Amino acid sequence: MTQNNTVQNNMSDHFPLSDQKGTNCNVINLSLTRQLAKKKKPLTPDKLVRIVARHHTFLASGGAGGKWKTILLKGLVFGIYDGGEGSKGKQANFEHAHILSNCFFNDLALPFSNWCGVFADRLNASGIELSHSLLTDASLVSANFSGARLCNADFSRADLRGANFRDADCAGVDFENCDLRGADFRGARLPNARFLGVRLEEVRY
Repeated sequence: MTQNNTVQNNMSDHFPLSDQKGTNCNVINLSLTRQLAKKKKPLTPDKLVRIVARHHTFLASGGAGGKWKTILLKGLVFGIYDGGEGSKGKQANFEHAHILSNCFFNDLALPFSNWCGVFADRLNASGIELSHSLLTDASLVSANFSGARLCNADFSRADLRGANFRDADCAGVDFENCDLRGADFRGARLPNARFLGVRLEEVRY
């Protein structure tokens, strides 16, 4: 066995299915997705406080437990939440939003939230709870998810170059077709996580 094959086998042992190709996503226009989000007015810290409060009310009134579906429209991906219909509050929706690093998500609880196509490079989100959330097609370059709870979240096709997942709980996370070059997974939990078609150059684990 060559050294390259040995390295690849070690990577696929730690990052399940990373030796396999992901789904063809040529019909998705990631460039247009980024443009759409970057043109929007950035989220403000005050608005974030209101979003979190309404989301907690939504979850408490029966909003948890739903499943995410996605639809493709003119090259853009949108999320649809099926089930878990809360009777009060409002589900947190950051779909195609523009989030700057001055909005701090550290230790916030936002499970079952929508981040599809968000532009949030250098996101401050250490210790965040994002289980069962949708983060497909997101730009999250150098985002900090250290110590986060991300169980069963979907990051498919997200740009996660240099992202920090140290000590994060990534059980069941879908990383299919993600760009994970330079990402840090040291201490992260990865049972049942999926890494089909990912880029893993210089990843730390």
